[in-house]
Amino acid sequence: MIVISSTVPNIEAILVKSFQKYAPVGSFCTVDSPEAEQATTAACWFPDLEKLQQLPKLGLIHSIAAGVEHLNLNEIRPDQAVCRVLDPHHQKGMFDYLLWGVLYFQRYFDRMIQQQKQQLWKQYRQSYSQHIQIGIMGLGHMGAYVAEHLADMGYQVSGWANSPKEIDQVKSYVGSEQLSDFLAQSQILINLLPLTEDNTSILSAELFQQLPEQAALIQVGRGQHLIEQDLLAALDSGHLRGAIVDVFEQEPLPAEHPFWQHEKIIVTPHVASHAPMSVVVEQILENDHRFKQGLQLCHQVDVNKGY
Repeated sequence: MIVISSTVPNIEAILVKSFQKYAPVGSFCTVDSPEAEQATTAACWFPDLEKLQQLPKLGLIHSIAAGVEHLNLNEIRPDQAVCRVLDPHHQKGMFDYLLWGVLYFQRYFDRMIQQQKQQLWKQYRQSYSQHIQIGIMGLGHMGAYVAEHLADMGYQVSGWANSPKEIDQVKSYVGSEQLSDFLAQSQILINLLPLTEDNTSILSAELFQQLPEQAALIQVGRGQHLIEQDLLAALDSGHLRGAIVDVFEQEPLPAEHPFWQHEKIIVTPHVASHAPMSVVVEQILENDHRFKQGLQLCHQVDVNKGY
């Protein structure tokens, strides 16, 4: 039995509808149902962990997304496994979004949008992929895919992670001691890091100052990675050229937030990429089966690392 748990009302409703559509009848329930006592796996997004931990048979906490920071890993028991959803459709969706972001800056569309408002006709010399240095923070399941495919298109791609990565045509930087060198050559910085205690607020004034003059940021990691006021200051000073931001510490982004009206910021409402709900349900069902059979789980998370 799979129990659905989310403290976000619309997410819980979406999950219930998705399981009704893609899962066998009787294979799932909500956390307040009597059947929850038989649940072995929880399908979660910002779950009610207090209620979940009262379920006697629950042994697997399953995120409905690639991220797991919403699970509050510190409150999950040592005897409980944690898994996440990883999917090629999710990777391709993220790559498409980021390629659009790269082209937005590469082909000077940011400047042309401002020129249109001024009725200003000014052309820019075309820039090609081999001229663009892209730095990707995070080379996991998603970051490695994006790095490899951008490199295949001729971009100069570098990646930064906590451990060495070997990706064809991608220069790898490792750890805090190599962060400055990585940032210094990143004309377009893409954040795809998972959220951990160590990298919370990593997108800060100190980091922005290490980027080249007129660098651009594409922020698709987690909202808590970014110190928003530091980004505004870096843009207003002219050091950074622009930013595309898809994730925010507070979502939905409040109407009075300065990002909405800033001429150098593109806001998108956390839409960079989503796995299809059919895949989400399929992977959770498969892992529930594996858990009950004592088999190796798919996409299990190292709770100590947070990813």
